[in-house]
Amino acid sequence: MAEQNVITSLLDDLAQEQPIKTALCVGQNIARFETTQPIYWQYFNVSDLLSLPFTQRYDLGFVVLNVESITECTAEQKSQVLVKLRDLFVKKLIVICELDDQKLLRSLGFTQMLGQYAELGQKMMLWQFNILTYKHVPDWFNSRFWANPENWDKFRW
Repeated sequence: MAEQNVITSLLDDLAQEQPIKTALCVGQNIARFETTQPIYWQYFNVSDLLSLPFTQRYDLGFVVLNVESITECTAEQKSQVLVKLRDLFVKKLIVICELDDQKLLRSLGFTQMLGQYAELGQKMMLWQFNILTYKHVPDWFNSRFWANPENWDKFRW
């Protein structure tokens, strides 16, 4: 019951940031969780997702790494699933994982949303990848430092 409340409130918060019309989930079918707005969910297991051709981009991806079907996968398969989702299929990716997977997620560019919370005796973490907030654009990365219009008539480069 606590898991349902956490996921439902998380989905509602994400929908306020950015509208979510389509979503996919891997590991656990969470389409049963009701939110304030209707979301079209698609569920995939690991083998189906790895062989799935790119046909559409979803608004949200949700991966639960602590389910039995994914814990049996190798670290390479976990990485392939997360990279395929991150790069091709979703705009925003949410991952629920155990403490053991934090090194993999950090190396793939994920940021931690929620620290450890105990659920049924397991310590879980919540991670996200959003391409819109992935990298902060530095101040020096603009045309003000490239063009030098004050030198156009003075020097020939």
